Amino acid sequence: MKRLLASCFGLGWLPLAPGTWGSLPPAIIFALLCYFETSALLQSVVMAVLVLAGSIVCVKCAPAVVAATGDSDPKQLVADEFAGQALTFIAVLAVHPQDAFFAAAMGFILFRIFDLLKPWPVYKFEVLPAGWGILADDLTAGIYASVVFNLCILLDIPHLLTTLVPQTGDVSILQGTVLGIVQGLTEFIPVSSDGHLVLFEHFFDLHAESQQMLAFDLSVHLGTVLAIFYVFRRSIRKWFRNLAVSYKYGPGLVQIYKKSPSVHFLILAFLANVATAVVGLPLKEHFQQARASLWVVAAMWIITGTFLIVTDLRKHAHLGLRRFGILAALIVGIAQAIALMPAISRSGMTICVAVLIGLRRRWAVEFSFLCGVPAILGAAGIEFMKHHKVILQSVSVGSVIVGPIAAAIVGVLALNLLIKASRRAKFKYFGLYCYALAGFVMLYLLFKA
Repeated sequence: MKRLLASCFGLGWLPLAPGTWGSLPPAIIFALLCYFETSALLQSVVMAVLVLAGSIVCVKCAPAVVAATGDSDPKQLVADEFAGQALTFIAVLAVHPQDAFFAAAMGFILFRIFDLLKPWPVYKFEVLPAGWGILADDLTAGIYASVVFNLCILLDIPHLLTTLVPQTGDVSILQGTVLGIVQGLTEFIPVSSDGHLVLFEHFFDLHAESQQMLAFDLSVHLGTVLAIFYVFRRSIRKWFRNLAVSYKYGPGLVQIYKKSPSVHFLILAFLANVATAVVGLPLKEHFQQARASLWVVAAMWIITGTFLIVTDLRKHAHLGLRRFGILAALIVGIAQAIALMPAISRSGMTICVAVLIGLRRRWAVEFSFLCGVPAILGAAGIEFMKHHKVILQSVSVGSVIVGPIAAAIVGVLALNLLIKASRRAKFKYFGLYCYALAGFVMLYLLFKA
């Protein structure tokens, strides 16, 4: 129980920078308090309660976690980051509701910077006994971040940032960068990039169902294709080399299909994308219309989370790619078509279905993404041909450039994370994140109503 509390109910066990996940809840709570125009006094009281709760948990539970892990500062212990992040938002000057999410993001980033830099006198506090040293580290970072954050509020920095966001429905360079980062991070982590883009576009008031935003979303998808080519560059080179000599495997296509890994993969990928087109194209308009409803997006996140959790229960996926047949490829293609629905993760659905059929996790990841390249490029090409005038007239050139670049850079990091998580059967953490996100969206809609 102590380890569960110290991890902030599982956030400390999430892969990739668990301290960052532990810092996130206070920032979200602060953003919601500002958004719903609560008083500065109430905001300070709530943040003070969070600081106190995180501090007590850290001091009381840290010794048990240290003893269990043998680590003097266990990564799963994130109650200290929780307390330090909440301290950042204590005694904050009034934040305008329209600046709430910019302000919360600014405070979150400032705390993470000071937590990583460990400014004076953090190192002196680390020698304190038990959990006090671990806690003092992050409380000091919270104090530094709070001072800088309040200066930013005094200078009205969040409002200056919001002025960079146009009110005409166009995508600014700032928004393009943020959305590109969101796309790159969530395209490969199985939590649905489309769902996250719809959510952020809603907060940016960009009308996610509009042709302009559909066009921009396709442009950042191209950035993630570059990330796929980079991460799997060795596998792709090997595939082309084998394809060039595939004629040596036999005189007939059937024999070549059975013996050549490259031809086998090519045919399976082709059939999977045919299945995607046959099932997905007739339903495409309905899927796009669903982007306008955050209730639908939340429900689809619950479905994605369930698939991810169930997949981790499959412990013995043993099929190699050569034993992965045509019927299995068609099923994966249908799963890819269903993932056209916002908040249904394409990577999550295709990898989960492949693993549940029996394909080894390593091959499931490669098949999912290399099979997805034609689907992404094809969809981008079709949409560009249909709406190229809208794209050129309504989306700023700068955003179309920086969005895909940001998506490619972040996508490389996220794809490497997914590969590690898949091999270690850690999809359940992404599933729990999808549940949490669906709950957050539903609460937001209920309070907004």
